[in-house]
Amino acid sequence: MNIPFSDRQKSIISSAITGLALLTLFLLAAFTFKGIVQFITTFSSVLLPLATAGVLSLLLRPVYQFLTQKRRFPPVAAIACIMGLLLLPGIIIFGVFGGLLVSQINELVNSIPASWENLKLWMQQNTPAVEMYLNKIGGWEKIQEWLQGQSGTLLSLAAVGGQGVLSMVGSIVGLFSWAVLPVYLIFMLIAPMFSYDKLEEFMPFLKKDQREDVIFLIRQFVEIVVVFFRGQLLIAFAQGGLMAVGFSIIGLPYGFILGLIFGMLNLVPYLGNLIGMLITLPLAWFCADGGLGMLIGVLVVLGIVQVVEGYVLTPKIMGKSTGLHPMAVIFAMFFWGTALSGMLGLILAIPLTAFLVVFWRLAKEKYLPKIKERPVE
Repeated sequence: MNIPFSDRQKSIISSAITGLALLTLFLLAAFTFKGIVQFITTFSSVLLPLATAGVLSLLLRPVYQFLTQKRRFPPVAAIACIMGLLLLPGIIIFGVFGGLLVSQINELVNSIPASWENLKLWMQQNTPAVEMYLNKIGGWEKIQEWLQGQSGTLLSLAAVGGQGVLSMVGSIVGLFSWAVLPVYLIFMLIAPMFSYDKLEEFMPFLKKDQREDVIFLIRQFVEIVVVFFRGQLLIAFAQGGLMAVGFSIIGLPYGFILGLIFGMLNLVPYLGNLIGMLITLPLAWFCADGGLGMLIGVLVVLGIVQVVEGYVLTPKIMGKSTGLHPMAVIFAMFFWGTALSGMLGLILAIPLTAFLVVFWRLAKEKYLPKIKERPVE
């Protein structure tokens, strides 16, 4: 039975069907994203070394191709040269500053027992006062009453303990995954380079122009990953050197080794600076020769390093490769770090966000105008 509809009714029905289809696609995308995030979170300890090896292979493949194709090195010799190249910065740093590094590490290790004894002394001095205060307000009786009603909670804690054992096993598996990272890297380097043109064979269900767009997005993502991590590695080395020298000049205890560590943590943007402030500021205030002067010195060093990074290193090394505002970078780190529950999200935050920006620009320029121009029947 055919029911005649007016043009207005047809427009309403068409809009309702379109809205329902968009809602269905949104829910499908949301469930797919949730499933991917759950998968990555569950297997992050295994996936993170594999992702690291993948990024390293993208960075080092031009070197491998140069050695094997231009210099006619056998693959084994080329791999050996690349592994030596990876160790070269550490060898140079240790060769030049080895004595300083060893002495500061020894001092740091030797200071741990004294710090522990100081903490125990503080506890012995302050615990009686806390105990007297709790007795005065009847706190111990309240604590005992609360513990008596927590039998169910104790069972829950036992379950958590069992989960902790499983977590420890997972950590051991993750440790072995990091141990085989060089194996991942070697296999990825010697594997034949995958051609982007062959990707079309995996997308026969798409139209030709849509396949080209997908390949374009994949190519853009790979280029962003390579440019970002190559540039960020150079920036992290430079920041580490600047902080190490600056902390040593102002006389911060263990400043050289701490500066190098914080610089390398800046492989994740701003992470080294943030952790550096949280550690160096209390250290500058409470160390033997510390005080307001040392605190100001640390702030000056961190400020100078940040200015050099923002106005010299990043513009010269990275340029506008990602096209992201610093505020967008910070938000992306929080978002992807939360979405992917850990370090993998922090590491991939900038490439993923830059990829989404490229995807949005492509959609806005090529597909959204078609939707707006489509007549309503």
